[in-house]
Amino acid sequence: MGIFSQKVFRSHAVCSQFLFSVVLATSLVACGDDSSSGSGIPTGDDTELSSSDEEVSSSSLGATSRAGVSSSSGKAQSQEPVSSSSSSDDSGDDYPPDDGFDVVYVLVDGAVSGVVALDGFAKSGQVQMVQLDSADDYEKTKTSFSGSVQKNGSYEIKKIDLSSPYVQFSVEGTVENVADGKSATVTLTALEDVTSGDVFNLNMLTTLETERAFALLGGKNKVSFEEAKFNAAADVWNMFYLESIDFDLTEHIHVSDDGDAGAALLASSILLQAGAGGDFAKFFKAVAADVAKDGKWDDASARLTIADWALSNDIKDGYASIRKTLEKRLGKASDFEYYLKKFYLTELEFPKCDMESAGDVFFVKNKSSSFYAAKYDDVSKSKDRFVCDEKSGWKAIPDSLKDFMGDATPAKDGEVRRGAFTGDFLTYDGSTKKWRKATAVEKDRYFVLTSNVKEFVDIQDVYEGIKNGERVIFVLRHAERGDDTSRSGTLTDNGKKQSEEVGARLKKFDEDFVLGASEFLRAHQTVESMAKGRGQAYDKRDTLPQLNDDWYIKDKDIMSKVNDEAGGGWHSTSKYAYTGAYTTGANAAFYNLAERSVELIEDVLVKKYSKEKFVLLSSHDKVMVPLVAYCSNLKIELKEYDGGKWINYLAGVAIIIDKDGNRRYVAVRGLKSGFAN
Repeated sequence: MGIFSQKVFRSHAVCSQFLFSVVLATSLVACGDDSSSGSGIPTGDDTELSSSDEEVSSSSLGATSRAGVSSSSGKAQSQEPVSSSSSSDDSGDDYPPDDGFDVVYVLVDGAVSGVVALDGFAKSGQVQMVQLDSADDYEKTKTSFSGSVQKNGSYEIKKIDLSSPYVQFSVEGTVENVADGKSATVTLTALEDVTSGDVFNLNMLTTLETERAFALLGGKNKVSFEEAKFNAAADVWNMFYLESIDFDLTEHIHVSDDGDAGAALLASSILLQAGAGGDFAKFFKAVAADVAKDGKWDDASARLTIADWALSNDIKDGYASIRKTLEKRLGKASDFEYYLKKFYLTELEFPKCDMESAGDVFFVKNKSSSFYAAKYDDVSKSKDRFVCDEKSGWKAIPDSLKDFMGDATPAKDGEVRRGAFTGDFLTYDGSTKKWRKATAVEKDRYFVLTSNVKEFVDIQDVYEGIKNGERVIFVLRHAERGDDTSRSGTLTDNGKKQSEEVGARLKKFDEDFVLGASEFLRAHQTVESMAKGRGQAYDKRDTLPQLNDDWYIKDKDIMSKVNDEAGGGWHSTSKYAYTGAYTTGANAAFYNLAERSVELIEDVLVKKYSKEKFVLLSSHDKVMVPLVAYCSNLKIELKEYDGGKWINYLAGVAIIIDKDGNRRYVAVRGLKSGFAN
């Protein structure tokens, strides 16, 4: 910076106390009467400043006034004041208490330098410095100077001659967005009093401060330049929930600086880039205009987008990929991570995390956030949940732990729940008071209970109620048969008619049914007739021996004896299904009902038909009675052994599977009743 001096002339209301302040801040101050011509320029011979005065000035620089001047020779000069009412000694320190003065700033042969915080510049890039007219709302004057920007962003402007200390710096360059890698051309600015120093960096925050300061200087309530700069800095730093007084002046910071100030500036620059949405130049210009208006960043949507971005990247890798990118560009990057976290924690209203709140669980409650959840287990929008660690702050809960961390509902021994986050099925062990992975039977038990089957529902209603993303497997008892119960036994004519009529009611969807049946002819005839009724080809059918009438029978020889003792197969089968009879010991005739039902559903049917939208299968009463009993949790009573009812023709179970693999069961009927007469 060049050496400064000030020329002064008598004015109305500035006393010797102010003069003393100016002396402390500058190389030389001299006061004098208004000239007779009224020009305001003092008369008298220039005299060199004494060495003692130079020492006082330099040691007290910045006490009040930041103005200064120099001659091209590098020596400070002053003019003796001319006063008819009083005189002063050679030091120029004593002035009449009523004598006031104005200050005329002159900078001769000065120099400034700094660094521009952008990623790319051509060698011909220029930083422009334009003098402002403080008497005209700090409008730009025709006095300007420039300096070239080097590859590393540094610049220097030499041989500066100013009559006012207030200037605006500006430069155009390219910024590569750290959030999406796209480049944009933007203009950075800084509004400065050049007597405050000789190094002025340009960055995104100095640009926002410039726009806000100009708005304050041009507003109805006039403020000083210093006040405008101070208030603008406070407003801009507060955009990121930071206090300007905690850091250096923004124009003295660079994003590669070590320490808190450099880290905060770098973090703020990253956050601005994260909100651009593909057009950073347009976005940055809009932010500057928004903040200039009232000192507040009113774009809640943009702030929320940025907060979501910051949280998402923290969850992903703790900002490791961002740091890698920045270190590649800058060579090093200060600890910006803390300030990114501070922004999203505040914006998304995370509560305080300390010793008292350790272990507390939190989820984002802002409905506009991509992390929003209405309650802990609401995963319709986000599965992310957070727990307070008193040492490291809020941490994302891993999937393996989050399923039940926020569930305060007491669990019962053997209770099965599906984790809302992992989708895993877990069973509560009352003895250990812990959740463990559920077995296949326990998992299906969950589906049975949530299905809550209580009665038979018309098959057409179930069919037409299938939603997008769902698929269904219908397993029905065959239609009315003749007296021949062997594998070659056929349907009666009425049975074929029944099947066609039911099929005719299943036409809502264009997709054909995939057909399948047991090894018995009457089962094949049933699905053929139903397909014929709905108008689809039926020359292709699957044969599934697992749908034969002996699926639940463990030992046929023992079963024969049981039937004789029970009074027939209907008696023994229904008693087995509803009481668990004939399933224990060495003479067990039947398999365990739940285990065998789950095997049929999961390992045979769902596994075989993993993609098909509509599947229609036909089986037999000795399969369907146990299956309906199981799927309804014994609520649909087919207790023929106790004088109760038996299952009707074309009745059975619908197995409905959604896109997430959840199952629900519905007892269906094709005829007017699911019970036989």
